[in-house]
Amino acid sequence: MRTLNRRHWTFTALFILAYLVLTATDAASTLLGIRSGLAQESNPHVGEQSGSFDLDRFLCMNGAVLLVLTGMLVWSFRSRDSIDPRYLGRPRLAFWNFIYLNPFAQRNIPRSAFHYIATPICILGMKGLATVNNLLIAKGTPDPITPLAHWIHGIAPGWLAFWMLIFVLWLPCWWPSLAIAAWFLRNGRQTGNAVVSISGSPSP
Repeated sequence: MRTLNRRHWTFTALFILAYLVLTATDAASTLLGIRSGLAQESNPHVGEQSGSFDLDRFLCMNGAVLLVLTGMLVWSFRSRDSIDPRYLGRPRLAFWNFIYLNPFAQRNIPRSAFHYIATPICILGMKGLATVNNLLIAKGTPDPITPLAHWIHGIAPGWLAFWMLIFVLWLPCWWPSLAIAAWFLRNGRQTGNAVVSISGSPSP
């Protein structure tokens, strides 16, 4: 494994800062929506009962997620030489192959190390989306997520409906996150005097 350089530590620090800010805006906008009487919490893991919102539980869960994501991000940067170079030129190739049990397995690292650079970016996008959607609800403005959530909750029980909704919202954030991760890694290689060809394979 390689050590992290200044670019990697800066990326990690900016992720942590953005995550903390967006977690705060997510929580504040959720509380605002609930207090307006126009919204209820759809995440069954952050309340004692359906529709309730426990701020302490929300913050503890988000703190745990932040620790895991930060650790995986640092590991991915250290494993960057093992990433399949095809993903750097064509990140769309990594769009659907994110289902595996062990990201540390040798056969999975060429994709998992890339995925766990893109995942924090995707999480930030989803937090931003949640904040905007909560603010729309609080203002009484039609929002895009509520109709989708109601439809999914009509065909699945609470916890399953929540994760189905997360999966649906994940997909449109996932593609740009992969593209940003690929750009960041390509830029780092070029800075290090290694050139990446259009096909995504390192040039001689």
